[in-house]
Amino acid sequence: MKKSLIALAALAATSAFAQSSVTIYGTLDVGFGKLKGGQFGMNNGVNYIVPQSQSTTALGHHLAKTYSTASNLGFRGVEDLGGGMKATFNLQTGGLDLSNGDNALQFGREANLGLETTMGNFKVGRSVSTATNVIASGGFDLNGISAASPTNVILINPAAWYGSSRRSNQLEYTLPQLAPGLVARVSYIAKGDANADHTFSAAAGFTGTSTLGGTATTAANYKDRVAVGINYSAGPLNLGAVLETPDNDLKTKRNAVFLGARYNAGVVIVSAMYAQAAIKGGNATSLTPAGANNIGTSVFHSAAPASVGKGMGVGVAVPLGALTLGAQYASNTENDTKANELFANYSLSKRTTLYASAGRTSGVIARVADTVPSPVTNALRLGAIPANPSNYGIGIRHTF
Repeated sequence: MKKSLIALAALAATSAFAQSSVTIYGTLDVGFGKLKGGQFGMNNGVNYIVPQSQSTTALGHHLAKTYSTASNLGFRGVEDLGGGMKATFNLQTGGLDLSNGDNALQFGREANLGLETTMGNFKVGRSVSTATNVIASGGFDLNGISAASPTNVILINPAAWYGSSRRSNQLEYTLPQLAPGLVARVSYIAKGDANADHTFSAAAGFTGTSTLGGTATTAANYKDRVAVGINYSAGPLNLGAVLETPDNDLKTKRNAVFLGARYNAGVVIVSAMYAQAAIKGGNATSLTPAGANNIGTSVFHSAAPASVGKGMGVGVAVPLGALTLGAQYASNTENDTKANELFANYSLSKRTTLYASAGRTSGVIARVADTVPSPVTNALRLGAIPANPSNYGIGIRHTF
């Protein structure tokens, strides 16, 4: 009898553990690259892609840590609650630097708790934005938003809206599948501390100190946001659409919109997308100080520009066994900038890939600060970024 009770207890314990699991996952990416006018180097070391003196600028943020994909470490868990319901969580670090071991172990990319039900899935906390979910799920950027991604370079890629592919203070609801191949998401992003990315720190435009209640004096009346995203997949065809409302009532703000299409014909993959960032491009007064001119701006500036403008992007990729070759082009019609990219990816396995890419941006004015249309030196005494910059990189990426 005693042995039977022990056996039953062991079986119950095994059953309980079987219903709850934690997975360790991540991405490791090491790349060498160079930007026109900068140094050739690995990731974010001494011989960084851009001069070390500019490592805290937009150049540093854009090409930091890796050339292709941010290295990170994550912990994902799920517990079966029974009745078709599951509890989930996801914690993912920020960018890890494999060139010198510097870490970003705070969970800046994912920190959320979720509930999966037969009526849909709920996720609360900091997580991938609905816009980024849509573009990633549809594979509309054929090279995965690399450092040379044309739509990202010219500031219209949905993954860069509001300067981040993540959202804090977010409640995302994924609807039950309404039809085969159709996935719909709705997100509510509370204004929280009234920062563009809604993280707990001061932001450009503040004349006071950011607070949890959003009571600091700001340049605008910040608002809660709503985002709606749809993905549709039918055989070789993928379609996607996103609408995200603005986070404040400035006249330079508007609804952010994305439309994407991708078709895999086997021998060739083609994609097309249209994107409208939340901040108007052209001569909009969206940068600090008021009156800044966005014409000719891109991520390749020493003063970080916000994601601005609208435009389109197209791409083509040719799978050749383990090797994929491709090209992409994008145009920001409000900022008068264009960018192109050539890329190659070689799969050593399902998890390990060698990559190379090169890009060039045209229409970019050579200047230091985004507030002036001439190559003057700002308070940091940084040299001007060259006009129409080109960049290239090679590297290796492993996922686990």
